[in-house]
Amino acid sequence: MMPANDRRWEIMEKVGSYAAGELEGEDAREVEKLMYERPDCRRLAESYTRMLVMLDTLGNEPVQVPSAAIGYSVRKAYISAFMRNTETFLSALGRSYLDAFIYYLGLRQESYEGRT
Repeated sequence: MMPANDRRWEIMEKVGSYAAGELEGEDAREVEKLMYERPDCRRLAESYTRMLVMLDTLGNEPVQVPSAAIGYSVRKAYISAFMRNTETFLSALGRSYLDAFIYYLGLRQESYEGRT
């Protein structure tokens, strides 16, 4: 015997397949009988049908993105790249100045070029 949770998932899958028009013959009649006997299965089928209609409707409509949103995204990408490159440059510059200062103070015995 199948656990109750697995049976529920099986029923949901069958009702969903029926709503999508994927069942034929005996399988379709079995789900129709189930929906006739159980109002919760009937509501589930109605819910699946509404969802499928909504997805079909939304899938056929062109997506229109406002130019302000595109401009904002492009500006944000440019600023992000600029800040990342600035951070890399300044950290390398700071490291170089710090190395030169340490060498100047004589705290490191290697040559300025980084060779020992």
